[in-house]
Amino acid sequence: MQVPKALSAALAAADEDYLIGLCNKGTVNRAKKDLAALAEPEAQLDGTGVTVRLGDATCFITAPLGESRCSCPSSAVCRHRIAAILWLKGRLDAGSSTAPPPPGPNFQELRAYPAEKLARQLGAKRLSAALFRHQSGGGPEITQTTVVTVDMPWLPASVRLLEPLEHSTCTCHSKAFCPHKAEALLYWQLKEGIADPSLLHTVQPAGNALDLEAAQGVCRAVREALAAQLAAGLSRIPPAVCETVERMAALCHTAGLPELERALRGLHGEYAAYFARSATYRDAALLQRLSAAFRLAGALEAADGDTAPSLAGTFRDEYLPVGGLKLYLLGLRAFSGRSGYAGTIYYFWERDAHQFYTFSHVRPTFYEKEARRRPAAAVPWGLPCPLHQAWNHSLDLTNAKATRTGSLSATEQCQATLLDLRDPGCIYPEERVCTDFSLLLERHSAPHAPERERLAVVRPHCCQPQPYDTVQQRFALRLLDGAGRDLWVEVRYQKEEAKVVDLLERLAGRLKEDPLLRPVFFGIVYREGERLKLYPIEFFTQWGENP
Repeated sequence: MQVPKALSAALAAADEDYLIGLCNKGTVNRAKKDLAALAEPEAQLDGTGVTVRLGDATCFITAPLGESRCSCPSSAVCRHRIAAILWLKGRLDAGSSTAPPPPGPNFQELRAYPAEKLARQLGAKRLSAALFRHQSGGGPEITQTTVVTVDMPWLPASVRLLEPLEHSTCTCHSKAFCPHKAEALLYWQLKEGIADPSLLHTVQPAGNALDLEAAQGVCRAVREALAAQLAAGLSRIPPAVCETVERMAALCHTAGLPELERALRGLHGEYAAYFARSATYRDAALLQRLSAAFRLAGALEAADGDTAPSLAGTFRDEYLPVGGLKLYLLGLRAFSGRSGYAGTIYYFWERDAHQFYTFSHVRPTFYEKEARRRPAAAVPWGLPCPLHQAWNHSLDLTNAKATRTGSLSATEQCQATLLDLRDPGCIYPEERVCTDFSLLLERHSAPHAPERERLAVVRPHCCQPQPYDTVQQRFALRLLDGAGRDLWVEVRYQKEEAKVVDLLERLAGRLKEDPLLRPVFFGIVYREGERLKLYPIEFFTQWGENP
């Protein structure tokens, strides 16, 4: 019997892996047993395929093999169809025993599938998680024969990608191109270098597209309101402006504009400080926040569909699995921002990867009354004590999750083991302690860089305490490196910074008594005017000694 050419090629290329991909291993094994127990099947040519009778079942085998049909009620690729394929393949192999084996598949259809389409099918969260796993080396196990098998244990799901793509199978048993198949195909394209991760980050996933027309309307209203406030002048603006700014922030939230919402929350805090006659209020800070919000609203109003999503920002970064982490709690700081949130940020040094992570214990304050009970201490990850009591201790985390910017999740799936108390100089690598302030300017002071990239540990050559500025209520300490380059530590006195200023004043007293004292500072590098500055998170007068 002369088998049609297309079917002959499909049979020759279909090895056991491909047949398992069409159904599953159990079905293939059952088909082998059925075929061994049956009498010789009957077969006849039928147009583009072959009709095969196996006992009570009649199968029509055609190319592609996944489009074959059977008289049994099964809608999936059943054992009868697999048995018929195996029988035809055996006859074909017997008739061409001297022919060379067919070449392996080049997966042309899998390569041609648009990666941007996969990104939109996955959605924002799954796409972000997939890119993070790929870049961190925590992706799936991928094996490639005549099919591409992608095992994703975190779902859990296993996908077999075949050609034609619609015949691919997944352990979720979906006949459609399910999210598991889309994610598996994306991982394979990333592995093969077909998909570019840097371009996928900019794709706006389906279902999460910004309503550009509505967003532009909100931005226009925000810009007009802020322009009116600038024109009126601070002395003529009524206290009701706080409510106006709060309503605008709520509109931005509804319109999906988180960055503009944050800018307006910050502006609301400055206005509230002005009308409360707070000693920490500064005209320059209010003007800076007002102009920044105005510029952002204008940029969003003029943006197109490609640039608007990145300007709009995200409400919350996705926490992604990072596995086990070996952390050391290097420092912590309390904050009370005028953007409507307050709490404590804990700064960890990862002992293996040599990078910083943070954990934020934050509460909203923009709806709080002045009288409020003391906030609860942070006790994440099943720790036996509040996190602030683990200062300068090592921690080992299992099943940790973090954002791409290094912010740790408080997920209950993560468990911490509290280890020994160690001096930070025994943990933090000496070669990373900065003694050349030109390197701070080069590596850590980019104006809009994330805070994680501006964290630094600094050992100055000498320290010069400055007179306390009673007008600005500001403490200052000038740090100098060996070449005379300076770095300024400046902290304004306010309620949240009272303990910081007190500790720095004590340090200044010790420096006057012992000018050779060389404390090590851990803090956030930033620029202000022509000065390079460091906000101090912690300082250490002993470094490199076990307590």
